[in-house]
Amino acid sequence: MSFAPQRFPALPRGLSLRTLLLLLFLAAALYAGALPIYLFFRIGGAASTLARGTQAVVGAVEDLTRRSDAADRARELARRVLTSRRAPSPVMLDSIAMVAAQTRRSSFDASAVPSALRAEIARADSQLARIAAMLEETGALIGAGARAAAAERLAPVDSLSRGAEEQAFRVAQLGQADLLAREGAAGTATTGVLRDLTLWLAVGVLLTWLGLLTLRRRIWQPLGALEAGLARISEGDLNSQIPILRMDETGRLAAHFNEMTRVLRNRAEEQGRFAAAGELLAGVAHEVNNPLMAIAAHAENRVADPGISPDQREEMQQVLRQALRATKLLRGLLRFVQATERHVEKVNLNDVVRGALDLVSYRFGVDEITVGGHLDPGLPPVEGDAIRFEQVLVNLIANAIDALRTIKPPRRLTVDSWVENGTVSVAVGDNGPGVPPDVLERLFRPFASTKGRRGTGLGLYISRQIAREAGGDLELSSGGGGGARFRMTLPEGSPTTANAGPPPVAGDSPRPPGSLTGVRILVVDDEAGVRGPLVKFLKRRGAEVADAGDGIEALAWLERHSADVIVADLQMPRMSGTELFAELEAKRPDLAARVLFLSGDVSQLAEPGSAPVPRERVLVKPIELRHLEQRVIEFVAEAGARKPIDGRASG
Repeated sequence: MSFAPQRFPALPRGLSLRTLLLLLFLAAALYAGALPIYLFFRIGGAASTLARGTQAVVGAVEDLTRRSDAADRARELARRVLTSRRAPSPVMLDSIAMVAAQTRRSSFDASAVPSALRAEIARADSQLARIAAMLEETGALIGAGARAAAAERLAPVDSLSRGAEEQAFRVAQLGQADLLAREGAAGTATTGVLRDLTLWLAVGVLLTWLGLLTLRRRIWQPLGALEAGLARISEGDLNSQIPILRMDETGRLAAHFNEMTRVLRNRAEEQGRFAAAGELLAGVAHEVNNPLMAIAAHAENRVADPGISPDQREEMQQVLRQALRATKLLRGLLRFVQATERHVEKVNLNDVVRGALDLVSYRFGVDEITVGGHLDPGLPPVEGDAIRFEQVLVNLIANAIDALRTIKPPRRLTVDSWVENGTVSVAVGDNGPGVPPDVLERLFRPFASTKGRRGTGLGLYISRQIAREAGGDLELSSGGGGGARFRMTLPEGSPTTANAGPPPVAGDSPRPPGSLTGVRILVVDDEAGVRGPLVKFLKRRGAEVADAGDGIEALAWLERHSADVIVADLQMPRMSGTELFAELEAKRPDLAARVLFLSGDVSQLAEPGSAPVPRERVLVKPIELRHLEQRVIEFVAEAGARKPIDGRASG
């Protein structure tokens, strides 16, 4: 099995969705992050300059005002001492010295103010320093008792104080002008920021629209188309296709979707053909089974005739064997193609293997394939659906045959069964080319096939699902010698209720007790080639037999006679076996309980309850005459009706 690489249309690739989304995210992050950075540098700088300038100017004015006030207080203290007739106290002299020192000391750092303002502050500082020196000298003279010298020294302080106040006022004016200039710069920056912010937001809206448009074209529209396509698929439209505009992630997703719908269409067409073939096979089964039963019945009657020669007996036995072989193959095909309800029961996998080999046995001789292996005779049963297990094995055997056809003989196919640690295994192996290593991980994926239009790509996938639903698994097991070996494992079931296997062929099981002697039987079949041999055989076995060509003739006969058993074909002209059964149920239920049915078309029995007759009373054509005899004897014994219902004579 091999897989072809996925091919996509040659379309422009462009940016992948991952790259596009990453770029959009980075662009949005950069755009959003650049705005506070811009505002910080544009407005923050102006605001910081305004704040620093305001602090410096206010500090300078407050410092000059404090020192000027200190000079005024020192001057007033000195004047009060000079005008007083009493001698100054030491405390008063210390106060003058302390306040004068406050006039000298400056706590302001003038380096933060503009140079022009700094010069004016320096002049004011110089004036206050002179005033402080004069006040200190005045205090010293007063302490020395030189009141006249002290008064003379204090006299120019008033004019110096007025000059200092004027200089402080000039500093305040210059500071105010500087602050107004700084405020104007901040206002200009704010106006520019508002303008830039408006432009920024407009560009952001445009970029957002372009981003949404890009996302709509690259993500929303493709996902919407995919959702609509999936909705159409769920409604049964397998012709749904999605346009591929570019080969990015959504384009590849659309390509996978289109490929999926193509595969589904092909598989649906194949499934339709398979279903039609199954219906056709079931429909013609009646026409095929009736001739087969006629051939087998005539052959079996001739074999039982003691008057024929050994050569004729051998020829009739060969005819009987071939008819039974055709019967077995036809039954297997009908069982395989008919869709049935899942029926979980105890299953012997050896019987399933034999049935699967019978279905494909015709290919062994044509393709020169030798079949071998070992089936464990003590194999315990498993729980599951025998038909579905047979489907798995037919698929594995058919795959092995297809693989073997690619090599030259000798071609060997092996089927083995065994039990180990509570697990029942069946393995199908071959000496073909094996499974390529690059295919192993995709081996059980659906819709993977190397058979072209001949294969569905679902065989191994469905087979594994069937095994897993039954609690087991299907895997490719390792083995030497090349080729492939698939192993189905299932949990072991109870060995007490194992299937008895397929119905035994003539002579391989003992007859039940009893005989047909004296049993009155009515055979109802529209095929004279089937009806005649049945009547002949049953009479030879001791039964009292009458026959009718359809349901109407049977009802007419039953108006005059009675029967222990009525063997009626299901499909007949004028009145079928089901219509005959319904008529008897309505008018003579005692006779309806004595009807056995023959059917060459088992399609009506595909689902439980679908047939209008009791399923356990249906015998599928062609049936061997010996088996028919056994079933009639069992049926009579079960019903407890070994005598006619009334005393009317039989015909």
